[in-house]
Amino acid sequence: MVFYVMPSHTLIQIHSSSDSKTSYAVIFDAGSSGSRVHVFCFDHNLNLLPIGKDLELFLQTKPSLSFYASNPRSATLSLSDLFHKAEAAVPKDLCPFTPVRVGATAGLRALGVDASNRILQAVRDFLKQSSSLSSQPDRYLTAID
Repeated sequence: MVFYVMPSHTLIQIHSSSDSKTSYAVIFDAGSSGSRVHVFCFDHNLNLLPIGKDLELFLQTKPSLSFYASNPRSATLSLSDLFHKAEAAVPKDLCPFTPVRVGATAGLRALGVDASNRILQAVRDFLKQSSSLSSQPDRYLTAID
């Protein structure tokens, strides 16, 4: 078992399957200029291992989630491609053990509570319905101050 400290000071427990010596973590940064995903792979000592030629898979998309204030479902569609590519980077047998964390920042805060909550709820629903990763959307999807 490994614990990874997230920027919001939330701990995420990273599990590895009993036959695997590697673990993965998926982190979404839904910022004011767009959304980004980082996929990390760790060995049992928490050393970063390469994913392809890099130490992480990094992808991004624009516009930001706040762009979809009037249509929260479209916000989830804007993340869909990033989610699928992140899942594809993780071996299928490790997906159930791989935590996914979504942090939304300034862009959503600027919308106000009601609009940002609608977008966050749409993303929570998307995670529950569509992700094979170990998501706890009520716990790991937050607007970060």
